[in-house]
Order: sequence, then C-alpha cells, then structure tokens
Amino acid sequence: MSGVTKKAAACVSAIVSPHGLPHNSAHSWLTPERVYLYAAAVLIIESVLTAAWWYGHWILKAPQVPLLGWDLAVYWSASGLAQGHGAAAAYDWPLLQAAEAPLLPGTFGPFAYPPTFLLMVYPLASVSFGLALLLSSIIGLVLYLWAMRAAVHGQYARWWMPALAFPGIWAALLAGQNTLITASACAAALLLMHRHAFAAGACVALLCIKPQLGVLFPLLFACERRWAVMTSAAACSAVFFAFSGMAFGIDIFPAFARSMTMFGRTVAEHGGPLLRGAPTIFAVLRTAGAEAGLSYAGHALGAAIAAGTCTWLWLTHTRPALGASALVVGTLLVQPYLMYYDLAWLAIPIALLCSDFARHGSTLTERLLLCLVWIVPAHALLVVIALPSPQVAPVVLFALLGMIARRHHVARPTSGTATAGA
Repeated sequence: MSGVTKKAAACVSAIVSPHGLPHNSAHSWLTPERVYLYAAAVLIIESVLTAAWWYGHWILKAPQVPLLGWDLAVYWSASGLAQGHGAAAAYDWPLLQAAEAPLLPGTFGPFAYPPTFLLMVYPLASVSFGLALLLSSIIGLVLYLWAMRAAVHGQYARWWMPALAFPGIWAALLAGQNTLITASACAAALLLMHRHAFAAGACVALLCIKPQLGVLFPLLFACERRWAVMTSAAACSAVFFAFSGMAFGIDIFPAFARSMTMFGRTVAEHGGPLLRGAPTIFAVLRTAGAEAGLSYAGHALGAAIAAGTCTWLWLTHTRPALGASALVVGTLLVQPYLMYYDLAWLAIPIALLCSDFARHGSTLTERLLLCLVWIVPAHALLVVIALPSPQVAPVVLFALLGMIARRHHVARPTSGTATAGA
C-alpha cells in the first residue's frame, strides 16, 4: 500500500464510525435510531390503510375497492380447476375466467406460471380463500423475516422494523403474490452458496416457480467458478420439473406453453393499463407510446448494461455482499415483464448493503439512495392505483447498480482478495 493510500485510509478511519456514519457530522440526522422511528411511522400508516381497504371491501361492500389478495384468487381458482378437472384446466382461459368470477367479478387474471408452481399451489383450494390468504401471508412473512435476519449479520438490533415496514412486502401481501417466497429462496441461495453448495442449489431450484427470476444465477456461478452450486441447482431444477410432469402428466407442458404464448401476445405487449404496473424499461417505453420492437430493443440495451456490470463485478472478485446485491438488482433490470410487487426483492440488497455500510463505511449520498430504493416499491404501486406518473424504478435500479459498482471500484486498490465474510 502506498503512503498516500495509507494516509487516506487513516483519514477515513478517523472520521467514520464503526456503523458507517460520520461522527459529529451535519448529516448525523440519518441515524439507525431515526430510521427505526421513520419506519415505525410508515408501518402504522400501512397497517391503517390495509385495514381500511379490508373494511371497504368486506364490510362496506364498496364495488370500487378490489379484493385483497387478487393474485392469490387466481392461484386458488387454478387449484380448484386442477383438482376438479385435471391440471391442464388451470391453463384453460375460459374455464379459469369462470372459476375466478365469484372472487374477481369483471376482471380476469391468467395463471401465467409453470407446472412447478401449480404443483406448489395445488392444495390451496382444499381450504377457503380467506384461510388460504392468511396461511400464505404468514408463511411468506416468516420466510422473509428469516432471510432478512440472516442478511444483516447481526449488525443492527432493530432490523425488523424497517424490514416489516418495507413497502415492497406490503405490495406483495396486498396482491397475494408469491414474491416473498421467491425473494426468500434467492436470499437463502446467496447466503448459503459460500458454505453449503447443495442447499444453495436447492434454493435456486425453488425459483423454478418463476424461472425468469433465476436467469443470472448461472452467470454468477460461472464467473465465480462455483461449479458444485451450479450442478446442484441444475439437478434439483430437473427433479422439480420432472416431478411436476409425473404428478400432472406430460400434457401439462404443452398447455402451459399455449397459455404463455397467449399471455405474451395479449398482456405483456398489449396490456395497456397492466403495463403501467410493470417497473421495467420495456413497459416504460410501451406506456410512453413506443412500438413493441423499439421497446424490446431499448430494454435489451439496458439489460446488456446491467448484465455486463454484474459480470465485471463477479469476475473481479467483489465483496460477497456487493456481488449478491448486484445479482438481485441485475435480475430485476433484465426482466422485460415484471410487476410492482416483484420489487419486494429489493429487501435483499437493502439488507446486504446496510451490513456492508456498517463494515466498510458509507457516504450520505449512498445512504440517501438506499432510502430511495426502500421507498420506490410504494411509488410503483401508487402508479397502478392513481398516480399519474411513469415508473421510476428502472432509473433507481440503475443508480443502485452504479453505487454497487463504485463501492467495488473504490475498494479494489486496497482490498486485495475478497473475504468470505464481507
């Protein structure tokens, strides 16, 4: 290390606290204690609004207030069709629309998921919709909180308040989505891959319920030469799909393919209002009036930049917290079709980067950006409900990926080889 570098490191050590916050700084207002209080206030607001939503739909019977758990209603209806008419019926749009009608009058949501997810939700219709919503929400929250606790590495005693108040999980719970399960599987894979290759691969295989969300894992494993994890993920995924075929019959796969073709043509490209809830480059361009071809081209360019940045980080041995955060951000950026509730995945880089800030310091700009990332799922949901604004999530995600790359670039001259605990 050069003399200049040593002096710079000494200066940084002198002014930065062990928790990554400057001592006696004009910016000391952004402390963990105040973050806890702000998060508590947001949690109260979210709880009150959710209670009012439930009251408006179930007690007042207001027709303009939609059912809570509208996506779970699709899963529950698909489960009922699969149990009563065979698994392929879940992908029959006219049948599914009729099954959904009692819960979702006037609307229709196709079951756009592979047979692996149908296998997971198959038992849902064995209980009432209300009980199914309650149980799925509890399971998702428990898995999510476990993942967040593991991700912060004990750096923050009150981690649970901002974790519970994070708007991304409320968007997922309101919709009755499977996002908390996929986010927990992703977090578990990232946290386990340095210690337990088979378990990490099995967690990646769970993403077969939404295969597009696992698209960058093979690239990560190849760049970091984690062949054992890649082998485990491939084997467990093959077993998952094979078991789905054995359970439902081989005809389930053509039925799924036909449904996805219809979904891509009628929803992803011509969805109109639905695309307003998609925080992707493709959706932003489409809702702005661009043709489908131009929108796909713009999205491909952004996805290439995101994937290239992630590849550089992984090949140059970034700290594990930065590499894992980049995978999540990159995964969200490369998806052409992604909904507001999928931004619950941002809880993973938020937790990992908070831990990284505590260990390696941070700037005010970085902390403010992380606060913006924490808020952006709320904006994404409000755009769907009433806010006359385009989705800003792609811009925020690129800013977050740039911050991750900058932290790695700054650390490279003095970090040597990355340590497993970083």
